[in-house]
Amino acid sequence: MESAVSERLIQIIAHFSGGNEKRFAESVGVKPAVINNYTKGKQQSKPGFEVLQKITAAYPSLNIEWLLSGKGNMLKESSFAFKQNDSESVAIPVINRKAAANYLAANHTQEYFEELENIYLPRNFVKGKRCYALQVTGDSMEPTLYENDYLICHLLDRAEWEYLNEGQICVIVSQRGLQVKRIKNKSHSHYVTLVSDNPKHPPLNIPHEEIIEIWKVNWRLTDQLSPLTDSFENRLASIEARLEQLEKQHRTKQTKSIE
Repeated sequence: MESAVSERLIQIIAHFSGGNEKRFAESVGVKPAVINNYTKGKQQSKPGFEVLQKITAAYPSLNIEWLLSGKGNMLKESSFAFKQNDSESVAIPVINRKAAANYLAANHTQEYFEELENIYLPRNFVKGKRCYALQVTGDSMEPTLYENDYLICHLLDRAEWEYLNEGQICVIVSQRGLQVKRIKNKSHSHYVTLVSDNPKHPPLNIPHEEIIEIWKVNWRLTDQLSPLTDSFENRLASIEARLEQLEKQHRTKQTKSIE
């Protein structure tokens, strides 16, 4: 039986915003109540043209036909997708939310990696001997990385750790789990400091002996484009106003010189 539009919209919110309706509504540019009316079945009709237009603009990879009718797949075919038998592509194991929870217990077993889904990318995307695609969770690296982004990483040999640049974004595997952070204080004799780009998350010191693996992040695959921040818009408006003032002053000087 074909699922209702409300059920498919819930799947979309889960995929793009981790199930957070408020975050999804903000990313689309509508009030949370508008989205809630559809997901809770309060609004029996399908989303109107204006809402669909905003959803499409915010998430261009979404297949709107699937949302409305259930036909096809939720996402359009990605230009990054390569066929498995394409000699110019490489299979990258995807460690998603569910797989990440089992990584520490199973990271040395062949069966673990055989069970993972793969994405296929051009060979020039691949660096290092062992590469992974890791799904971002949480907001600790916003505005650089967003939840559900995919990071293409490669595993570093322990001898390579000392050559990492200060502030490099990495995936750090320790007994505390998998964390995507910037590495600081790497030359400290006892620990490295893991720093989030989101100031709401405090730095974390991890002793060297607790670190199991470090993956260097090489690429980010995302369908989210960061909106202009208020501070950026204010600075831009200030520059434009200043330029306009300078133009007026220049025209006034030219007029006086002619007189």
